[in-house]
This record gives sequence, C-alpha cells and structure tokens, in this order.
Amino acid sequence: MTTMTNPALRLLGAAACTLALVAAGHAADTPVSSPATPPRPAAAGQKPAPKPLANRLQAICSSADLNHDGSVSLDEFHQDIVRSWHSLGPDADGYVPLSGLANVPRMGKGRLKRLAATDKDGDGRLSFKEVVETRMAYFEAADTDQNDELSLQECVAYERQRRSSKP
Repeated sequence: MTTMTNPALRLLGAAACTLALVAAGHAADTPVSSPATPPRPAAAGQKPAPKPLANRLQAICSSADLNHDGSVSLDEFHQDIVRSWHSLGPDADGYVPLSGLANVPRMGKGRLKRLAATDKDGDGRLSFKEVVETRMAYFEAADTDQNDELSLQECVAYERQRRSSKP
C-alpha cells in the first residue's frame, strides 16, 4: 500500500471517509425510541427499527479508524474516501453514473439522495473531485477542535446540529 504524502492524494483520501460519514449520518434521519420505552419488535415482513445515530456513526468511524485509537485522523479519512469511491464502481472514464447507484449493495434511498446532491455540476454522474470536495467539507465542519481528527463525539454533535438546522 502506498503512503499518502502527495497533498492531492491526501485530499482524495479524506473525501472517502466523508462520503461514508455523510452517507451514514444522513441515513440516520429516522426517529429513535426513548431509552425508557423499549423498541417494539418489527412485525412480520417489516424492517427492524433503525439503530440510534451514535451507533451508526460509531460503526462508520470504527471502520475508518485504521489504527483503532478512537478517532479518525485526516490520513485515515483520506484512505476511507478512496475505499468508498472504489466501492461505488467508477466507470472507465472515472465517473459514477447516478443511474447505476441503485444496484450498489446496501444503497438505500437516503444515501442515493445524498450522493445525488454531491453531483454539483448536475451532469448525472459523480466525479472523484465532487466526492472529495463534499467529504472534505464534512470533515472540516465536524472537526470543531481543528486537530485534523474526528472523534465520535464530534461526528454525533455535527450530525445533530446539521439535522436540527434542516428546514
């Protein structure tokens, strides 16, 4: 594996984690049951209740936290962006057509909507640059202490703040 010393590669890598965090964070827009009231079991044929926001973000952060120190460094974030990008299956020209994303495993409607919003030029496909810019904006906004690391607490706080400001 190559190290990411080139600033452009570092930026590209950071975009991957943001994509994962953004995708997971936006998927968490469903209400969470109260701790005092246990969740009702799903009826036959229904999906189980979604996990709380912190649990979803914990899973995402853990997968990006390569050295398992409890936070996602900028380097780890960059590497996660690259992994996430490749999981979307870019074509030979280096783009991911939005029309083909519904076929990607575990791609829900919410994530599709968020990825479509990443298509800044509206051409119906995602470029690596668009993904990197979106993910880096997330990292910069969530990294409130500006230490180039994202803690789970920063991600949860940012997601809650972001959701509460939605119209």
